Amino acid sequence: MKKIFLAMRPWSFVVSFVSVLITAVGLAYMDYPVNWWMTFWAGIGIILFHAAGNTFSDYFDYKHGVDAEDTYGQVLLNTKQMTLTEMLHLAYVLIALAFLNAVALWWATDWNIQLLLIGGVGAVIALAYAWLKFHALGDLAIFANFGLLPALGTSIVATGMLTWDSLWFLLLFIPITNAVLHANNTRDTFTDSRAHIKTMPMLLGKRISQIIYYIEVFLPSIWTIVCVCVGVLPPYALLVLISLKMVINNCRDMKRYSEDNHAIDHLDEKTAQLQTISSGLIILTTAITMLVEKLF
Repeated sequence: MKKIFLAMRPWSFVVSFVSVLITAVGLAYMDYPVNWWMTFWAGIGIILFHAAGNTFSDYFDYKHGVDAEDTYGQVLLNTKQMTLTEMLHLAYVLIALAFLNAVALWWATDWNIQLLLIGGVGAVIALAYAWLKFHALGDLAIFANFGLLPALGTSIVATGMLTWDSLWFLLLFIPITNAVLHANNTRDTFTDSRAHIKTMPMLLGKRISQIIYYIEVFLPSIWTIVCVCVGVLPPYALLVLISLKMVINNCRDMKRYSEDNHAIDHLDEKTAQLQTISSGLIILTTAITMLVEKLF
């Protein structure tokens, strides 16, 4: 059981779940009627799809030689604790559960056509992810499937309507989500090149890749200030600025990458931790503000 749990890379789930939760909490603060049970259901759904994506990605990466013993790929495969067949079977089970959950959620929304279209686009991108990732389009896929589409889909599932107000919250989480992938790809530039695949850092070079990472991790804090100023988030959401210490530390690691290739060995995990803290602060402060306003 532990092996299955580790194979899904659960530390990464926060980057998908926050896309649902931040959107729902933000819409609730804007006085949209949010169904929290449906929101939780949608969150479980995106985690299932994320887990399936992780296992399929690890399967194809190892099969095609992208991940090997000298890379930071799936440890269970690299150390032979899990076979390729076992990983593939796990991926099939997870995608089946995710699909069944999606159909049930669609039924619960009275077969909403807009939700079907959003889910259909997401499914196509997910199926094409391996190809997209190998052709420097992984960042675009992540932006769509862990940012834009979940935000729009959550507005339908949580409120019963498609509202463009959900896009207010996109820049609160998607830049850091993309930064997780960007840190991973920047670190793996040599091994990815050896496997004849292309990623954004390979095309942009080390210096520009570093700058992009800096922008991605700083942008959510800046956007939080904007959202507070226009009244989309409560003033207490500015507590997210506490996470700037983590942002600065991560940026220092990325800066040291100029001289030390191992400086960012675990920066993807550190960036996921940053997502947990920054998104958690926004969600918590907004939820507490709404609760206090309701009680008093």
